[in-house]
Amino acid sequence: MVPRGERAAQLTARRAGWACKADAKTTSLCDQARHAQFARDGGARGYSSCDDGSERCLLLALSHDELGVIVDGLADPLQPVVAVALSSTCKGLRSPPVLQAALYRLMQRHWRAAALCRKPSLAMSRDAPKLLRDAEALQWAYKELTTNEMATLGMILRTNGLPRLRHLDLSRNSLGVAGMRALCDGLSHGAAPSLRILYLGCNQLGPEGAAALAAALDRGAMPKLSMLHMGGNPLGNQGVAALVAPLRKLPALDQLFFPGCEIGDEGVASLVANLGKDDFKELDQLWLSGNEITDASMSTLAKAFEAGGLPKFASDDYNFRGFFRRNLASAAAVQAARDALLAMRPVS
Repeated sequence: MVPRGERAAQLTARRAGWACKADAKTTSLCDQARHAQFARDGGARGYSSCDDGSERCLLLALSHDELGVIVDGLADPLQPVVAVALSSTCKGLRSPPVLQAALYRLMQRHWRAAALCRKPSLAMSRDAPKLLRDAEALQWAYKELTTNEMATLGMILRTNGLPRLRHLDLSRNSLGVAGMRALCDGLSHGAAPSLRILYLGCNQLGPEGAAALAAALDRGAMPKLSMLHMGGNPLGNQGVAALVAPLRKLPALDQLFFPGCEIGDEGVASLVANLGKDDFKELDQLWLSGNEITDASMSTLAKAFEAGGLPKFASDDYNFRGFFRRNLASAAAVQAARDALLAMRPVS
């Protein structure tokens, strides 16, 4: 016999036209209905006893706006069944207009996510929404992603639709400022909670695109980011300066790639001047090849090393010289900066 909560969830999902299939690898629909139907066990879990001996779902005591907030919090566009099941567990939860409006918004988001998954260049299967939700890596370079599709990806990230995603490659999609803003708009604390590696190279991102990414990082998005690749974008000194503050505070950041980004001495100074004790504390690679860096930047770096900044910066000759290859700085200035770094390292 199908449990009442599951049957109600299936009927509601069917009316909404959403695929709500369960499989062995994910929580079954029945389990989701039981989680959403937490009040059934009574007591502190969601039901209170009334004077006449009957029980009342505590959710029904909430205002319509509060119910809307709860549904929005459960509204995963790649797995809408959870919010649908919640609305199906109690008759009183099906009528508030705010709740119905929240479910309608969820339906629209699900359709947008499904449309993105059907993009031919992504070559995803019929089960794409479910597979996308479980993805740990998305290799979406050279996919001709549009501004609207970037907005959909941002919406999925914003609603925690990719909780396991660790690696995201969006290189060479010609995103431009509009695409970057569409991706980052609304991203805040909790968005992309597992993301470690982000490739945004060759996307025509100038200072405004950098500012859009910086705003998302500053709001707490991508808190575990360890590697950022911005190569081939015309960031300039202004773009680097926009990114500095949020990047310095990322606790796991150990690799920064800014090759060919039109960065000069002013940009390098904004990166490493006046470093606090926790700024870039894990950074060991800073790739600045192919820019407009002169001996002045090497002097700035040397002073940062002497002040105790960048404590884990790679000091081996091969990598250190590679960081600053194809610039205007002389070999002697690069070596002097490396000597300053080595002087601050304890003798083994």
